[in-house]
This record gives sequence, structure tokens and C-alpha cells, in this order.
Amino acid sequence: MEDVIAVELRRPNGDLHHVITWGRIQDRVDPAPVASLVLEHARKFGLADATGARVCYSLREAAGAPYFYEAMIDFTARWSHVDDYEAWRAATATLMNEGKELYYCGDPHRIVDTTWHAR
Repeated sequence: MEDVIAVELRRPNGDLHHVITWGRIQDRVDPAPVASLVLEHARKFGLADATGARVCYSLREAAGAPYFYEAMIDFTARWSHVDDYEAWRAATATLMNEGKELYYCGDPHRIVDTTWHAR
């Protein structure tokens, strides 16, 4: 499964934030590259002070985030239109490296840019 994943970002005060993105794009097995990529782009979501990132074991870990279900609807709709997986994977890897294809699920305690950084 893991075509769509949640990445947890941790801030110095212990707050946890979640980003939904594509899984198995940077590496088919190792979750470290996508976790590093999300941490690198955390500033786009007002989380420049994030100290760590990890790929969640399950999407359920992010299900309580304010915009989790909106992210899932968007990713599900777009996934159904993928015909040539390898071409899509290469294009998606490029977009993710640019900080796109990352859906910040929001923070109930403050308003930040929750813009879906799509193409």
C-alpha cells in the first residue's frame, strides 16, 4: 500500500504536524529520503523550526489533523488517473524535490499557509 503516506514533523516544543504526500517515490523501501525531503520544505508551512521528520507507520496517525480528509480526497482522485507509473513517478520526484506534491494538514492552534503546493 504506501502509495500515499503521512510524514510527521516535530517542533522543539513537542508539537506534531503532518504532511500527506506520495510514498515510494524517492526510494521503494527506505523512508528516510522522503522524511528528509519533507523536513527540508517544512518552512513552507510555517514550520522552519521543525527538528525532525518521520514517515508514519499508518495514515491513521495523521487522521486527527484538520485537513487530513481533504488531503486524502485530493490524492485519491489524482491517483486514479495514473496510467504510466514510471513516467509519473519520475515527474512526481522532480515536483517533490521542488517542494510540491506536499499537502500540509494544518495546525488547529494557528493559521499558516495550508496551500496545497501542487503543480
